[in-house]
Amino acid sequence: MQYVKGSYRAATSPAAQRTYLSAALFLAASLALLCIAAIAYPVFYYNYVPKKVISIPVHLQYNSGLNPYGITSLSSNLMLEQAYDVSVELTVPRSPPNLEKGNFMVALFAMKSLPDNPAFAFTSSAVTLDPYAHVKEDNVVFMSRRPTLIPYADPMVSTASRVLFLLYHILYPGAGETTTLSVPMGELVEFRDVLPLSILLDVQAGQTLQVYSASVTLVARLTGIRWAMYNHRIISFVVCTTAFWMAEMLFAGLAWLLLSYCLADRNAERTKDVGFTGDDWNDPYVPPASFRDGTGESAGGDGWEGKKEEDDDDDDIKVKEESTGTERDTLVDQPADDEEDGEDVWKETGAGTGLSHEKGGSLRRRSSRGGRS
Repeated sequence: MQYVKGSYRAATSPAAQRTYLSAALFLAASLALLCIAAIAYPVFYYNYVPKKVISIPVHLQYNSGLNPYGITSLSSNLMLEQAYDVSVELTVPRSPPNLEKGNFMVALFAMKSLPDNPAFAFTSSAVTLDPYAHVKEDNVVFMSRRPTLIPYADPMVSTASRVLFLLYHILYPGAGETTTLSVPMGELVEFRDVLPLSILLDVQAGQTLQVYSASVTLVARLTGIRWAMYNHRIISFVVCTTAFWMAEMLFAGLAWLLLSYCLADRNAERTKDVGFTGDDWNDPYVPPASFRDGTGESAGGDGWEGKKEEDDDDDDIKVKEESTGTERDTLVDQPADDEEDGEDVWKETGAGTGLSHEKGGSLRRRSSRGGRS
């Protein structure tokens, strides 16, 4: 039972309670910082890793110039100093007019300004405006002009394919009648100073070119940490969250040490102002104020010396009483030689304060009797 009580007292002691409190505060702070790190990583990922593929549709305008063109605004997901592969995709039918076109040019201009999109214009005046009015040297961030061609297909091979896959062409008639042209307009294009706000796409093939749809695609070329974070997202989350958490714990520990140091200096200054130093433990005993008289001195004189003298007097009295009791026991135990010795012993026993004188007389009478005999 004593072992149980001892263990309970040790577990509930003030030192143990302070340890429990410190451990609980440390655990709570660690969990809070871990949650902050887990939330900070997605925010960092969203702001640091760009969107991999950005596809922007372009609505071409016909009968408003020499060639069909389109203007559209760029996405805000672009990032500075990030390499992109830029391409234009045209979905066109394999019609005789398109096959007769042969090679034609596609021009792309990325501009700082944001002109009105003619596809959303309410009046025809905006459509008839010159699309190259905003294409100026100080306004263009990137420009490219590349050729393209509708792929050639042998008529005999095309006819044989249609016959063999007749059922497929009946169910999906548009599969063999359309083609998508992917025109690369730029490789590893970086925007260092400013991001473009709009793009102008000009398909320089005349108004007779037939196009189903057009779009501009930007594919980010990820390298280094961005590549690792994009392709290994779970591992990156664990590693980066752990790194953020360790950094938070390190700075929190440094802040705690700095705060403890400042508080210790403040306590030392307060102790110095009060006048207490480590040498005060070696100073002589000073009685409390309740034991002092009006003059500031202790009621019994010098406090420490008076107390010491009283202790010495008490010790002397105790030694005298012990020596007196020992002599009394010795005299009682000795046999009496005659009746006077017995009377002397009884006198000594009840003498009180005259014990020392009676005892001396009894001893003198014994020595005289010994001389007679």
